Order: sequence, then structure tokens, then C-alpha cells
Amino acid sequence: MSIHSFNRSAIMKAAHFTARWRVLSVGGSYREWFAKALASEWKKAKAARQREESNVGLPVRSCFADRPAPRMPLCRLYTTHSGRIAGSFAA
Repeated sequence: MSIHSFNRSAIMKAAHFTARWRVLSVGGSYREWFAKALASEWKKAKAARQREESNVGLPVRSCFADRPAPRMPLCRLYTTHSGRIAGSFAA
């Protein structure tokens, strides 16, 4: 068993929301839709846990310097980080 437990409250809330939405939009029995939605939510939660556990041992970016540099738009890069415009006015 993993250290982390499932968030049962969130799973139930999501299943209830989906079941209510399906009954109102498609129609049918709430009980049937709730059973399908609950099974789907549990499947999603287990898949998410599996993805989380499979990432153990991979490096995690914990330092600010490890973050990839954001790409600035070329127009902004040209106007703010280039001396060409300032040089053209100075001449």
C-alpha cells in the first residue's frame, strides 16, 4: 500500500456531480449513472496514483535555477534587449 491514500471525498463529489449532470442532460436512473461515474472516478484515481508512483526516482526541479527559461516574444526581445532602437535615436 502506498503512503498516500485516495481522496474519497473528492471522488464521491465528482461522481455525484457527473451522475446529476448525466441524469439532467441524457436522462435515466440516477443510481445507474452514479454507479458508472463512481467506477470511472476510481479508475481515474488509480491511474493517477500509478503515474505518481512510477515517477519515483526521477529528478525533480526543486531549485529556481533548474526551471527552464521562459521564451520572450521576438518583438519584446528586440525592443527591450537590443541597443538598436536606442542607438538609432542617439545618432
